[in-house]
Amino acid sequence: MNVAIVGLWHQGIVGAACLAGFGYSVTAADRDAEKIATLRGKRSPIFEPDLDDLIGEQVTAGRLSFTTDLAGAVKDADYVLLMQDTPVDADDRSDLSGVMADVDTIAPALADDVTLYVTAQVPVGTCHAIRDRIAAARPGLSFGIGYSPENLRLGQAIERFRSPPLPVIGADDDVSAERIETLMAPCGVEWKRVSLRTAEMSKHALNAYLALSITFANELGNLCDEVGADGFALADILRLEPRVGKKAMLYPGLGFSGGTLARDMQTLRGLGDRFGIETPLLDGGWSSNKVQNGLVLRKLTTYFGGSVRGRKVAVLGLTYKPGTSTLRRSASLEVIFDLEKEGAVVRATDPKADRAELAELEGFDFFDNAADAIRGAEAVVLMTPWNEYRDLNWSDLASAMTGRAVLDTANLWDGNDVESADLVYMNIGRGRVVRAKGA
Repeated sequence: MNVAIVGLWHQGIVGAACLAGFGYSVTAADRDAEKIATLRGKRSPIFEPDLDDLIGEQVTAGRLSFTTDLAGAVKDADYVLLMQDTPVDADDRSDLSGVMADVDTIAPALADDVTLYVTAQVPVGTCHAIRDRIAAARPGLSFGIGYSPENLRLGQAIERFRSPPLPVIGADDDVSAERIETLMAPCGVEWKRVSLRTAEMSKHALNAYLALSITFANELGNLCDEVGADGFALADILRLEPRVGKKAMLYPGLGFSGGTLARDMQTLRGLGDRFGIETPLLDGGWSSNKVQNGLVLRKLTTYFGGSVRGRKVAVLGLTYKPGTSTLRRSASLEVIFDLEKEGAVVRATDPKADRAELAELEGFDFFDNAADAIRGAEAVVLMTPWNEYRDLNWSDLASAMTGRAVLDTANLWDGNDVESADLVYMNIGRGRVVRAKGA
């Protein structure tokens, strides 16, 4: 079975390596020559646990190859997977120009009876647009198309591809659905079959639900901080209710980031605008999330007596979550820019941040380790809860700091441990009232 992957970033690279691991012959294609050169060297351009080893194994076994020739990659393929990383604009709305350009490139080379399998995050209706585009370019071509909401979770991407927690296949004909089930049979899960548009909507619905859960938890946490209640204990109580559930995302913190949840929130809000349907719940969640990350600046401004101007702030963690190297749509960068705008001097660090992305950023000093970033700082802000930061020696760090403030946005640390080093510990949603320094 010959499989072609078009679009290589996080899900495309992981998908190519995993499908090769299933025993298929996989040709993975992308227009970026530098990216392809890195992959041919058996290294991934993005960090994901165990991914380099898996790529190396499959390339060495002869089951996985990489190319910039998109048309050549698909010409003998039984399956073509569109796994592009769909970018978003400044308003988190999907930009499909790259996906459609790739479709136009591969259409003339597609083989008869090929099955296209779309897992790129795309707005509802995109699969029909792709189908119509190919049919117009190749009127006599026999082909099928299906869609699955991607199951990617950074840091757990390989495991989730192999055992997808959301096993949904969207197709408007049984043959396409059956062929995709055959391709993904090594996953060993039972797939739920729905129509193309239902499958596309499922991803929007899931991410919007998660986004609203996060927003709800954050607003409760903000209120808890004002009244002295514990938002984390409150979340545990709510999770005891069977109608809520043990895994509900109810712990307070910063707003959702990374573009994934935001993209689907904006897709649904855009559908409301398009069809004249009011979406006050989604609109309110969107507005609430926009202001949540301002908590860092607000708490530090209160602590420093009304201004952070000239204050040295160490920020731990730049990636939008642990287990990834990407900085795109990171809440940490948003917070840093807010601090800089108010005159703070920012010193940042991250164990895995992509150095090429870092090179494009300005306005803060980057350090390779936490100790160097914290040295001389008046405040420490934890943004990305990497395991590397879990067991810091607070006595040593307190001696290296010129101030006493520690703001834990991820509730990673035990406040008593931090305070035992004569530091002032602040977090989000645990009922600790922030007071001005010396108050």
